[in-house]
Amino acid sequence: MDLFRVMVRVGFRADRITMVILLTVCGEIKGLEFGRLIHGYIVKMGMECGLNVGNALLDMYAKFGQMSTLLKQFNDMRERRDVVSYTILVNSYIEIGRIDRAREIFDDMAEKDIVMWNSMIHGYVREKRPEEALELLVCMEDESVQVDENTIVSLLAACSSLSNLKYGRYIHRLSLRNNIKQDLFVETALINMYFKCGGLEDAMIIFFKMKFKDVFTWTTTIEGLARSGLETKALELFKQMEKQGTRPNEATFVSILTACRQAGLVDDGCRLFKRMIEVYRIQPSMEHFTSLVELLSKARMWHQAEEFISFIVPQERLAAYKTLLSACMSCSEINLGLKIADKILQSGSVSHEVYVLLSNFYAGAGLWYKVEETRKVMKDFNMKKQTGVSYIELMS
Repeated sequence: MDLFRVMVRVGFRADRITMVILLTVCGEIKGLEFGRLIHGYIVKMGMECGLNVGNALLDMYAKFGQMSTLLKQFNDMRERRDVVSYTILVNSYIEIGRIDRAREIFDDMAEKDIVMWNSMIHGYVREKRPEEALELLVCMEDESVQVDENTIVSLLAACSSLSNLKYGRYIHRLSLRNNIKQDLFVETALINMYFKCGGLEDAMIIFFKMKFKDVFTWTTTIEGLARSGLETKALELFKQMEKQGTRPNEATFVSILTACRQAGLVDDGCRLFKRMIEVYRIQPSMEHFTSLVELLSKARMWHQAEEFISFIVPQERLAAYKTLLSACMSCSEINLGLKIADKILQSGSVSHEVYVLLSNFYAGAGLWYKVEETRKVMKDFNMKKQTGVSYIELMS
C-alpha cells in the first residue's frame, strides 16, 4: 500500500494486475476506505472495463458486506460478467441470508461451473435446508456435472443434518465412484456423518484406517463416541490422542467434558478441566464451565458447583447459573435453587428465556406468588424490552 502511494505520487501509472492485487489486499487486511480509494483511482484511470478488475471490485465489496455498492458494480459490468461475477453475487446473497434470491440468480445462469454449484449447495446446508442441498445433487447428475471434494463434504453435512444413513452411504459411494481423493477433509466429514446417522461401526472403520489424523479428526470421533453413549471409549481415545502427540484444542475439551458429564465421571471431568488450563493453556469457554457445573450438579455436589461458578468472571456467570438452577429444579433442590434464582435476578440480565426458567422453577417449588410475580414481569418486559430497562427496575 505504501509502495502504491509512492507510485501515484511520482506519476507512475499502475496497471490492471496491480489493481487486482491491491483490491485483494484491501479485502483481506486494509479496510473498506482504502478499497474505495483504489476504486476511485481505477475509475479515474479508465480501468474498470477489465473483467478481472471488475471481479476484484465485486469481491472486495462482498468481503465488507457492501451489498448496494456490489450490486451497482455488478450492473455496471453488464456484458462483461462471467461465472466468477455471478458466483460472487450468489455468495453475497447467501452470506446475508437471502438464499432464495441467490437461487433465482443461480437458476437464471446459462452456464455454471462446479464452484457455483458448490456455493449453492453449501448455502442450503448453512441455512439448515439440507433437503434442497440434496435436491441440487439430482440436478447436477441430470446435467452431467461431476462432483468434487467440496461437493461431497457439503452433501455429507446435509445428510448429517437429516440423520439419513441411506443418503449418507449413497454420497460415500458417489465419492468413490467419482474418484474423489479420500483425504483428511473428506474422511473427517465421513466420520461425522456416520456418527450422526447412527453408523458407528462405519465411522470407526474409517477412523482406524486413516494414516494421518489431525485434531479435528480426533475431536469429531471423540464427540461421536460421546454422543453415542460410549463415554469410556471417548476417554480412552482422548488418552490415545495425547499419547500420539496430537494437541487437543478447545473443541476437543468440550467433547471430552461432555462425555464426563454424561457418564457422571466427576474425578475425570475435574482432572481434565484442570489439565486443559494448566497443561494446554486453554482459556475455558462458557461451554467448558457449564459442562463442569452440570457434572457437579448431576453428582449432587451442590456446594462445589456453586463455589466453582464463583471463579467465573461475574458478567459471564449467567449461563452457569441457569445450568445450576435447571439442575436444582430436576433434583428438587429448592433452597439452593432460590439462592441461585436471586443471583440471576441480581445480575440484571433481561431475557424471556430467563423468566421462563424462573417461572418454571417457582412453579415446581410450589411458590405460586413468585410465579405470578415473574409472569407479570415477563409481560412488562415483553412490552418494554425495546427501552432497555432492567429486571430490577421493573420490579421496583
